[in-house]
This record gives sequence, C-alpha cells and structure tokens, in this order.
Amino acid sequence: MATPKELVAQIAHQTGVPEGTVTLHDRNLMNAGLRSEGQRGRGRSVVNYQDAANLLIAVAGSRNVKDSVKTVRDYAGLVASQPLVFGQIKRGHNFADALSAMLEAVPADRDAYAGRDGGTIEVWLYGPTPRARIEWELATSTGRVDYRAPSEPRPFADLQFIARFSQVTLGHVGDLVSS
Repeated sequence: MATPKELVAQIAHQTGVPEGTVTLHDRNLMNAGLRSEGQRGRGRSVVNYQDAANLLIAVAGSRNVKDSVKTVRDYAGLVASQPLVFGQIKRGHNFADALSAMLEAVPADRDAYAGRDGGTIEVWLYGPTPRARIEWELATSTGRVDYRAPSEPRPFADLQFIARFSQVTLGHVGDLVSS
C-alpha cells in the first residue's frame, strides 16, 4: 500500500500540478476527514482507493487550494445518470465511488488501456457548476456515464472550466495504491 507522501508525489507527477500544491490539497482533505488519517509510532500510514479518488477530485476540480474540501464535497456526491458497468465493475452510484472503482480496475488490465489501440478512459470534471463524466472506449465495450447534482442545479454560469485526465493517471495512481 502507498503512503500519503507517495500518493501526493504520483498525482503531482501525472497531472503536472506542483507537488507543494498537491500536498496542501492532501492536508486539507485529511483535516476534514476526507483522507485516511496517518498512523502514529512505528505503523506506516497508508492510503486507499477512496483517498486517491478524493485527492484527484481536489486537484482536478479546485480552482484554489483553499477550496479542496468544498470541491470534493461538491463533486463526490454527484449522481450517475445510469449504473457504471465496466467489465466486472457494477458500482459507481456517485462520482467518488466510480472514480475509486476505476482506480482499482485499470491497473489490473494495463495492456487494455495502453492508448488508442488498446483502449482509452477519460474522466472529465466541469465547473463552476459541478458536473462530471467518465467515458471509455475499449475493444470490447464503449460507454459513458454522466454525473450531476441530485438536487436543483446551481444557477447558470457563463464562465466554464473543464479538467480532464485519462487512463494514464488512473493506471499509475491505481497501481501505486494497490502495491
């Protein structure tokens, strides 16, 4: 299992976000109870797939580091337009669970997600009105699941931002957490 420091370094490397920025996101999430707390003494702190999903959401969706916790709370609970059925995965009723499931599944079949010839997965976060999407195209299946707020949508905002990452980040981060 990976340590919080290793997770921060891997996400910084894969996303191109400075490691200090990712460290601050991680600290904010830990202080809010959105990341497993470290062990004291000789025990080694480890992270799980949900911790990795939350940190990816914070890094990809936050416009400012101070917004880490709000961003994770806004995006994590987005509800799926349909069930996520991806190979053997049949979960993902909300965005955080789906992202966690993808982090767990992708490293197990690395060759299937090697790029255009093997397949692709793309994760999209839209803002400032929180929405998300997971799309995949494999030799055996294609699919798309959209995630939206379960209640009334926020007022329309003309300024939009989009963050995207692929099976590359999912594979490297998921592989780190599983090892």
